[in-house]
Amino acid sequence: MEERRLARVESKIDDLQKAVVTLARVEERIQTIFNRQSSIEQRVNRIDEAVQNLSPSVRFAERLFWILLVAFSALLSTFL
Repeated sequence: MEERRLARVESKIDDLQKAVVTLARVEERIQTIFNRQSSIEQRVNRIDEAVQNLSPSVRFAERLFWILLVAFSALLSTFL
């Protein structure tokens, strides 16, 4: 009787040990995911800043393109 009880207690301790090891592994994976997310977030922020810095020059180039296109169309319609 005593041996069965001891065996059950040992079995429960083994199950608890497995659960603790599993929790530690999950915690490591979560930490790795958070680190990756932080790294990706930093990269996105840098790219966003670069795009914001390019925005005025792109806007100017687009306006210049349309001005030249309209001027060329007006010149072409004048000679035709």
